[in-house]
Amino acid sequence: MNNIDYAFGPSSVFIYDRLNNKPIEITNDRLNYQSIIEAIRDNNEDLVRGLLDENQVINNVSNGRVIVKGNTVNLDGEELHSAEAKKLLDLVSESATNIDRWFRFIEKLHDNPSYHCREQAYNFIAHSGMPMTENGNLIGYKGVADDYKDKYSGKFDNSVGQVLSMARSKVDDNPNNGCSSGFHVGSHNYADQWAGNDGRLMIVEYNPADIVSVPDEHGYGKLRVSKYTVIAEHSSRQKLNDGGYGNMTSIDQDELFDWLDNRVSHTHDDSIPVYFREVKHAFPRVTMSDITECITNYSHYHPDYTFDSDVNDYTIRFQELPH
Repeated sequence: MNNIDYAFGPSSVFIYDRLNNKPIEITNDRLNYQSIIEAIRDNNEDLVRGLLDENQVINNVSNGRVIVKGNTVNLDGEELHSAEAKKLLDLVSESATNIDRWFRFIEKLHDNPSYHCREQAYNFIAHSGMPMTENGNLIGYKGVADDYKDKYSGKFDNSVGQVLSMARSKVDDNPNNGCSSGFHVGSHNYADQWAGNDGRLMIVEYNPADIVSVPDEHGYGKLRVSKYTVIAEHSSRQKLNDGGYGNMTSIDQDELFDWLDNRVSHTHDDSIPVYFREVKHAFPRVTMSDITECITNYSHYHPDYTFDSDVNDYTIRFQELPH
């Protein structure tokens, strides 16, 4: 890139546009962050420039159907609820160029036969860690007993592959009732706490059209549905990334540590740093927080970060913890 200089920070990328004599910082909470990182990695200056306008990015990936005006996001001329818009932004922030799953999600949510259910649903789907599947369904969590039965009645099997359903008319649609009839799906925090130390945390999939109510308690941490499918046991019990489920956007801590360990071992000198740019090349979506968590969880070292102005990058050294 002849007219763009850049440097990676702990949670941002700094860009200097030589043509316009303009410094720009893109932080990792911006929806165009990952796309810009990948464009820099591919040495594509034109793409970097095109990605600097977030509104244009959304307009492009939606083929003009989604327009951002100030603080509002409109689909086909109709203003979206902030929770609906967030699902789109989560997807675009993963560098997604195909947002069909989001369109399917919107269609299914609007196919919910109850206006009140849809309005209640926004309170729940605004929670983080609940991505969308390819077919437009949503991912949630279920805390169950060690034998995979529900912890409330002990009657319902929640092992992987089970599909649990009941007539919609049997599900309580009153949000003022906390524990009541219907199948409950939780946010990560709610379900993880419900599972406790003696239970298991399961990942479940549900259709937004099957949402019946969201109880007005626990920070809208659970909802009632008429049907859900258990798709995985969540052994790590970590909150999933938002955006698209199955896009492999989460950093595999085992792979990251093996890469870092091999990189350090290869130099035969712990004092030789690893550059953040190197890690970014191997793991484009990695953050400093990922590296810190990985090193502290998998070794007796802790990372030391220093900005090297000679190469415009952060160095990562591994310091041994005092005994």
